[in-house]
Amino acid sequence: MASAQDIALKVGEEAKLRGVFAGGWWIIYAGMPNRDTYSVAIRWTSGNNAAAHNLFLSTGQTEFAAAKGRIRVYSVSAHEIRLRFSK
Repeated sequence: MASAQDIALKVGEEAKLRGVFAGGWWIIYAGMPNRDTYSVAIRWTSGNNAAAHNLFLSTGQTEFAAAKGRIRVYSVSAHEIRLRFSK
């Protein structure tokens, strides 16, 4: 059964979406470069390996796939994002 995780992040804050001690997936709110676009960074680690990428999304896009799950954005502003991650 899928579990859901409600998350509220301010600019620069991160939350772990999934993973264990030696690795996992995180989401970081990177703010709004303009009034119609917001950005989140997805960070992944596994042992000594790591990668990260920024997603630039339209404020009209409220759902996207990341970290082997779905993210639904409920509200976004220049200072904060509220979302739900479902595995």
